[in-house]
Amino acid sequence: PCMSEDKKIYLPYLLVELARRKFEGRLVLMEGNVKRSICFRGGKPVNVESNQQKETLGRMLLDQKRIDSGQYERLLDAMMKTGKRAGEVLIQLGTIEPQELFSALEFQCRLKLRNCFTMADFGFSLEEAPIAPENVLMRVEVSAALLDGVHACYSVDRIMEEFPVDEETVFKANQRPLLHPLVLGPREQKLLRTIGSGNSLMKLMPQFGDLQQLLAALYVLHAAGAIEASGTGRPDTSDVEQGMQVSAGEPSTEVSAAVTPPAAEPEEEEIIIDTIEMDEEEIRPPTLSSFASRTSTSLGPELARKLLVMDRADHFELLGIERDADTATIKRAFDAIVEKHGLDDIDSHFESATQKVSARRLLDRLTLAFTTLCNPKKRREYLRAIDKKRDVHPKPDERLLADAEALKGEMALRKKRYQDAIEHFDRAIGTYPDEPSYHFKLGLAGYLKATAETDPKKPLDDAVRKPFLKVLVMDPSHAEARMYLGYISKRNGQMERALKEFESALRADPHNGRAQKEVALLKQHLGR
Repeated sequence: PCMSEDKKIYLPYLLVELARRKFEGRLVLMEGNVKRSICFRGGKPVNVESNQQKETLGRMLLDQKRIDSGQYERLLDAMMKTGKRAGEVLIQLGTIEPQELFSALEFQCRLKLRNCFTMADFGFSLEEAPIAPENVLMRVEVSAALLDGVHACYSVDRIMEEFPVDEETVFKANQRPLLHPLVLGPREQKLLRTIGSGNSLMKLMPQFGDLQQLLAALYVLHAAGAIEASGTGRPDTSDVEQGMQVSAGEPSTEVSAAVTPPAAEPEEEEIIIDTIEMDEEEIRPPTLSSFASRTSTSLGPELARKLLVMDRADHFELLGIERDADTATIKRAFDAIVEKHGLDDIDSHFESATQKVSARRLLDRLTLAFTTLCNPKKRREYLRAIDKKRDVHPKPDERLLADAEALKGEMALRKKRYQDAIEHFDRAIGTYPDEPSYHFKLGLAGYLKATAETDPKKPLDDAVRKPFLKVLVMDPSHAEARMYLGYISKRNGQMERALKEFESALRADPHNGRAQKEVALLKQHLGR
């Protein structure tokens, strides 16, 4: 795809346009060294792929306190030795139950989708191609994704930059939003009713309190085409249809007639929009445990295991038969699995859309296994093929080797063995240099070592800043790196510089309580 420097579009508008066009394929987002790919089926996000270590399944389970550091270390070790995926290894180790893994994978995808909204200065490309059924791990309405991502990742300043409104801006509801139906939370439902055929931001502010939440909700409603805002249009998205690469930037002040529904004329009667109300935790799952409790599956452990390993298991393993099984044995095994797990009536036996997709894939694999093994010629060819594959030993993945070193560094940090930690993180970076978290942890170890060894009356060496600056080159949205640059400046008595760095951390993470506190204290200290 080619670049289009004069046409700029922000993520909320882009996602709505892809949903409107029922896009099938991948939206690839790039910012520094950070790369995330959102997979779409029928215009809905169904998976997110990421190159970030903090977003791997094992790391997410560790951060959610579902596994401890010892279990995480055993997971990495087993993955390196076997070449198997994290989910399969976790089941084999008995760390989590097979049924639980499906909730964990979906929650992981939801977190990665939310983190896409931290990418404020991204480029993107579109790859239009069918998404394989095995890659469908969630089904999220785009309006729900916007409510979660904008609320979690946008500061007031960033919202105002992308959605420039002021107290005099008048909003009015549209009869025909771009998304049908529109999924909203209770707060957004109330806001939409209050806006009706016309209401200004000045009048809305006293009724809805928190300015960040109000602006976030208004931004989402505008991106979804549910409201119009005087003086603020939607960016031109005509390039999206051609699959052109577009960079983030200033919104257009002209509304694109091709994609924007006509503004609703002022009417006497109430404007009614087709909406579906979801509660807050459904839109913004706070923790893995709360998410899993809401999405408990009807999958039994045996079926869950089959779903997890079906892409790796050979036909014999999948059917649970020996290599010398005759046709009658193969048929009995096939019929027993189909009947036991309700694969002959998938719509009735399975609850969620993702479960149904997985069940249909399993049925496809079972059918292929059955037809292949019941044909003598095909069976001989298949046996020769799998025997060749089994001679190949998996090569340890560089990323896993680096993660193992980083984990050792984290353990050294907890024991305050800062030099050992630095050496481990250096080795992790030497093995896989493109992971921002390794550079951040190297910087953290260096900062803690320097503060422990430097006279409090003397400034820290400026070299302590270098790993954190490297992180920001790789991932400009990394709020913690900005926080530690602020701590270094504050420690060295550079209060103006520290304030700017803490403010930049707050822009990157508007809910960062430590940044809020530091900004308030420094402003008070500087008499502002």
